[in-house]
Amino acid sequence: MFFLVRKAFWLVLVLAMVPFFAGKEQAGGFNVDPVAAFMAAQATVSDLTGFCGRNPQACETGGEALAAIGANARDGAKLVYQYFDGAEAGSRTDDTALAARPAPGDVTGSIPAPDGTSGGELSIPSWHLPAPEIAQQNSSVPEASFGPVPRPNPRSVPRV
Repeated sequence: MFFLVRKAFWLVLVLAMVPFFAGKEQAGGFNVDPVAAFMAAQATVSDLTGFCGRNPQACETGGEALAAIGANARDGAKLVYQYFDGAEAGSRTDDTALAARPAPGDVTGSIPAPDGTSGGELSIPSWHLPAPEIAQQNSSVPEASFGPVPRPNPRSVPRV
């Protein structure tokens, strides 16, 4: 969807710039009165502000869509932040790093492995995305709430 918006923006920009490079002899000679343009823009803004009064169902649906998109964006940003924060620190705290640490009751060559695992295997649980919450048919989000923005913890830099 963002691809289409971006392409539409560039198309409008190119179409707006074509008459500028066409030359004076081809120009249509449109004269726009700045006061009339300002009045038209003001009328457009006042019409857009009254949109929710005319179409409350459309505003409610749009608000729900924005809340869902915001929640997905917040979750995605949190996952990306956690991924890069762990990669920079050098010590990952995910399941693979926890499984690689020696446990208090490690198995050596002289002690048999419990639970039927061989000495060379590690049982690492697989990670799955959480299941999406299914919204009820008549449920709605009353308002969008924004949480705190994740910030990286300051790290001390070794002085040389």
